Amino acid sequence: MSSPAGEAPLMHVMHELVVQSRIAVHPEALWNEQSIATVNFELGPWIWMSAPATWQGVKLKDWDGQRRLFTSWVLLLRILPLDRHAFGTLDLSQPLSFVEHSSSWMNHRWRHERHARAVPGGCEVTDRVSFTPRIPLLAPLLKAIYLAVFRHRHARLRARHGALVEPSSKHQG
Repeated sequence: MSSPAGEAPLMHVMHELVVQSRIAVHPEALWNEQSIATVNFELGPWIWMSAPATWQGVKLKDWDGQRRLFTSWVLLLRILPLDRHAFGTLDLSQPLSFVEHSSSWMNHRWRHERHARAVPGGCEVTDRVSFTPRIPLLAPLLKAIYLAVFRHRHARLRARHGALVEPSSKHQG
């Protein structure tokens, strides 16, 4: 079956979600602490990602992202396998940012971008995830799950570092 001209086949469609938070920590401090341990803190206590012992203490900024990194089990309550995630390349070329290209049993393609930028009193963290499910019909369910997971991650970031209160609007009178 062919697709109409100019349309991507359903199996190659990238689905996207974005979650953003403002937290009370300097962006460099946040960036310098990023590791598999902080990923697991954000995912916890429900979800946990495994990593080889040699990667446990390595800060994200020190990862060699030009080659395939490692394969990780994504576990519910550290027991039940949910997915097998193969960390691919990691682009660290932009300050306070990364772009991860990976795949998993659930997703043919997975792209996770995280950017931290300075704002008054702390930083704004933006996670942008794009994915192509191996089973296209699962896309709406996976998107809902991933959105819930990233909202949870950001709630954990705000709990750890403190949430910044949005400035109130000035009323003209």
